[in-house]
Amino acid sequence: MGMWSEIIEKPELQILINILPEVQVGYPLYEIPLIRARPSERGYIVEALAERRDFARFLPEHLAYDLPGYADFYECFISSGILKYDNIDEFQKSLELYEYLRKGVVFAPDTNLFYHRFISNFRPLDRYQIAVAEGVQKEIENAMNYKYHHSQLAELKRAVKNSYLLNELSNRRMKKSRKAAYIALKEFERLKDRIIIAESVREEAHNNDEIIVKSLKRFDNMTPSLVVFLTADIAITDVAEIEGLEYFLFEYPREKLGKHEVSAYQLRTLIFNLAAVFGIIEVNGILVFGEFGGKKGLNELKLIFQHENRLYNEFEFHLKLCRKLMRIMEGKKSATDY
Repeated sequence: MGMWSEIIEKPELQILINILPEVQVGYPLYEIPLIRARPSERGYIVEALAERRDFARFLPEHLAYDLPGYADFYECFISSGILKYDNIDEFQKSLELYEYLRKGVVFAPDTNLFYHRFISNFRPLDRYQIAVAEGVQKEIENAMNYKYHHSQLAELKRAVKNSYLLNELSNRRMKKSRKAAYIALKEFERLKDRIIIAESVREEAHNNDEIIVKSLKRFDNMTPSLVVFLTADIAITDVAEIEGLEYFLFEYPREKLGKHEVSAYQLRTLIFNLAAVFGIIEVNGILVFGEFGGKKGLNELKLIFQHENRLYNEFEFHLKLCRKLMRIMEGKKSATDY
């Protein structure tokens, strides 16, 4: 039996999706199906196959810090832009009111909104500047520094199926760090041209919530625009109330996953996010590593074709063709710069 591998960028996932009649994604460490997707008139119909009880059967409580649970699965739908906050319509109405303000508005997302990729997924915010408290940036950066030790991987291997797959994660990022690097930091990088950093206050603060809110309040006092703090954490709104900082509290979605009609971008983002958070997923028998030895870019994935030479050959043909076309297009673009 042959085995073929390829390192790709996230957009190149679409090549794999296009050559599959139906996309079936599973988690090989639990041996459970996660999602199924098939083409539709407007994109794809995605059906969530895994339920809370499926994860509960395999997830030992003492390993919940790293092995994926249902909440991780659910949040991948949020960060892919498929699930919306429950009160998103209320925010849309507030946004229409903010547009009447002569002084203008700057929106300031809390850390959880970076993990949910709300700003880039919510198109009406495209034309607004984004203020980011230095404390939010540091929370994301600090979460990126957790790597597996040999003893932790050995413990995980005793709890899962197909444990040999964990060898690829040796000395690589843990779940917490993967979320920070491949979802939250990617969101930060995508928005960086619109971001203004609000420096941390030097005055006494009891915790990071206070540092974040006080930093934004000081920035609000310094800028002619109204700063609106966006968060999905009700606890931090108490601090915002005390400091007199304008805020909007998003309500975490409660709907069941079920079926959703999604765009091609949302589907490949969902698959990418599942690979990033879970570390390893399986797409129609092809292993997709979101974390692997030698990974260099935030957008990289490693594909391992385990069984079918024909599928690998078809994928390689289209991948090489697309990369060649991209090089030609980039060459033409460079030529027009002179």
